[in-house]
Amino acid sequence: MLIRKRALLGALLAAVLCLPAGVGALAQGNDPTALLRDAVNAYSKYSYVGQVQNTDYGVKNANAVLFRIEHRAPDMTRRWYLAPESLFGDSIIGRGDTSYDIDPRAHKIIVTHDDALDDQVAMDDNFGLLLHNYRAVMGPDDNIAGRRALSVLLVNRYTGETVMRISLDAETKLVLQKEKYAASGSVAHQMRFEQIRFTAAIPDALFTVPTSGYSSTVGPGHAIPSNDLTAVVRTAGFAAVGPKYLPDGFLPVAGDVTDIKSVRTLHILYSDGLRTVSLFENARGAAVDLHEFTVHDTKVRGGSAQYVEDGPTTLLTWSSGSRHFELVGELSRDELVRIASSVSAV
Repeated sequence: MLIRKRALLGALLAAVLCLPAGVGALAQGNDPTALLRDAVNAYSKYSYVGQVQNTDYGVKNANAVLFRIEHRAPDMTRRWYLAPESLFGDSIIGRGDTSYDIDPRAHKIIVTHDDALDDQVAMDDNFGLLLHNYRAVMGPDDNIAGRRALSVLLVNRYTGETVMRISLDAETKLVLQKEKYAASGSVAHQMRFEQIRFTAAIPDALFTVPTSGYSSTVGPGHAIPSNDLTAVVRTAGFAAVGPKYLPDGFLPVAGDVTDIKSVRTLHILYSDGLRTVSLFENARGAAVDLHEFTVHDTKVRGGSAQYVEDGPTTLLTWSSGSRHFELVGELSRDELVRIASSVSAV
């Protein structure tokens, strides 16, 4: 069930969509950085009901999910899934930092802690890093779900590429639409409200998690638990290695150590505030299962490696002796190969 919220290859690459000269509506009195800060806070200030479509555009097809949403500020949310058919009737209740993924057909509930639903700008705790690496500039106004929307473009300071367009409700600053762009300049992901109505009259019953007749299990935690990377690496149980090269703006921001199918695995997350790259490492040569994907061969330091591309995201996997590595991120294959080739003792 959790696949609809997160997928291994669900992250997004930067775009090569150049910003037109003259776009920047500060003359209209809008500060794009201030608008983004308002957007981060809007989710906890305003209650609403609406209908949302999320679409991920892959290499061969597009995967769309349609859901009804009720949100009561500051932190109560319920999503009712309408499409695709395989998800119809399922729901997710978010209460604070805990979510309940409810499957009424199987009578199962998966409880996930520290996994707040992503209805906003998805800047996590890296807002400062984002502003260091991206310029926020005004785009043309839009109309989303019958409401006037202000557009903010996030432009990479190193490449000049526009990576994301965010459309905010002109009155509340709630995010009504988000678009990320693929390397071709096409839309790789879109979140868009088709309908929205602001109201605080949302009954408690909508956020009640069923218990009778349901089995409950604790799902995997998706949040990265620590930014003390030195302490994380010490718990790995093996001498960790890491990349000497990272693209401009990327920094190691967090990490964890988990047992994946009884294999102790170190995970370090790198980010530029908007895009992310994850490095997974284990000392038992345990490789990731890629049988569900179309796999291509490449080289890392002259050795064999494999990669998978799913839309704008790439997974690269390779081994060195008893060590096995995976890089998953919002970068091209060539960029991931360059990072992988720089991996050495840290």
